Amino acid sequence: MTGELKKLVSKNVVVLSLTRVVTWSSTLVLMLFLPRYLGPVEYGRFYLATSIVTMFSLLVDFGGSYSITKVISRHPDRVGQVIVDSAMIRIFLWGGSFAGILLYAKWADYHPTVQIIMIICGVGMLWSGIRGVLWSCYRGFDLLKYPSYGAVAETVFIAAVGITAIVRGWGTIAFATITVIGTFINFLICARYATSMTKTLATVDWKGAIDSLKDGVPYFLNSVFGIIYYRIDTVMLSFMSTESVVGWYGASYKFFDTLMFIPSIFSIAVFPVMARLWGEGKTSFSRPLQKSMDFILLVGIPISITTYMYARQIISLIYGLDGFANSILLLKIFAIGMLLVYIDMILGTVLLASDRQKQLTRNSFIAIFVNVAMNLLLIPYSELHFRNGGVGSAIATLITELFIMFTMLAALPRAILESSTVHVQLKIIAAGAVMLIVAVGGGRMGLSWIIVSLASLLAYGGTVLLMRTLEPSEVRMIQSVANPLEFWKELQQQDIGSA
Repeated sequence: MTGELKKLVSKNVVVLSLTRVVTWSSTLVLMLFLPRYLGPVEYGRFYLATSIVTMFSLLVDFGGSYSITKVISRHPDRVGQVIVDSAMIRIFLWGGSFAGILLYAKWADYHPTVQIIMIICGVGMLWSGIRGVLWSCYRGFDLLKYPSYGAVAETVFIAAVGITAIVRGWGTIAFATITVIGTFINFLICARYATSMTKTLATVDWKGAIDSLKDGVPYFLNSVFGIIYYRIDTVMLSFMSTESVVGWYGASYKFFDTLMFIPSIFSIAVFPVMARLWGEGKTSFSRPLQKSMDFILLVGIPISITTYMYARQIISLIYGLDGFANSILLLKIFAIGMLLVYIDMILGTVLLASDRQKQLTRNSFIAIFVNVAMNLLLIPYSELHFRNGGVGSAIATLITELFIMFTMLAALPRAILESSTVHVQLKIIAAGAVMLIVAVGGGRMGLSWIIVSLASLLAYGGTVLLMRTLEPSEVRMIQSVANPLEFWKELQQQDIGSA
């Protein structure tokens, strides 16, 4: 990448990192209260309801998070028309999606609490869908700090008010209402700063709106298939196991899902840059891919090892062992698959940026059958042998992500894989092995897990530096992310790539 592109990616990473520090902290604090006060059954109901609504919300987004961003990154002058057309389409899509929620809730005959939460969160999909349009446009302009304001306000509001509600015993329905109010606050803030992209809005161009809908079909199908194989396990557990098992599974999965913020940040940061490069005819951006993969491995390996080694301590600290001891094994399995998900998110971003969404959609569709088949086989087996069907679903998730990784590697353009940096990745893996040895050895010596975890992380970092795994420019970039306040001052003066 050129110096300007490196700076652009670095800026996006810093903005998103600052945002994630606040949102992740708020989410973590909320996790300390929600499962403990609700218990596995009530928490399982809430997790099930929100998982189902998440799947229906894809119909409202209709792939816009990628298709709209790609259009704006290549044609920024069309933003006013895109906002109006896309928002109008999503109002209609919300109507169909909300009707689907009502019908499914009645058909599935879930507990009344689950049905009410589904309806409440379904209403919130309306403004969340329009906010998604604005967010995608901001992303196309690389103006990520404005939607970051909304994300921070939403999570802080939900954590502060939600914890108060849970402690006072208001229950899951009240908490669901609070989360929907939080999403509305996010929408208002995103709309407030929309003038940074355009001063005027056009009238609805129905032909253009329909065309944009058609353009979003491949992205929509990919998102639908992806979220189905990513969330169908919870739905299957709800039919094949108990509410407590869903609660155990939801607790471990929630922590696992929270740790996805790192590849999420990086994917969001590099996607508009890669899409712009590909749109300009620069068909060989193997260097950005390789560096992205190096970075993901560098960060993902220690997180995966730490989560696996200290799953018991994590569950005890966040959820408590009284109600969620059965989540420990689940979290260990998710820790093994965590690195696969990290890699898959980067590969998926590259495929979407290089206009290979059809191949990605096909692979995601096949993954549904892989995941469903594995769940049908492994949930009853796990219920019989572990008395915890979630073990089978967690293993099914791991197998599915492995399948996705191989299919995405096969779908990558050949030119992208030209300058492979296998030697760098082998050094990172070797550093991970050193970290694992220190962690296991320290544990057998009976030392405090906090001391051992810190020592193993220092061993990992020291090995990476001693082996000269990183280039000097990459070290400087990491330093800028680690000390982002200086970088933030610069963002207030200019926005690279903005309108």
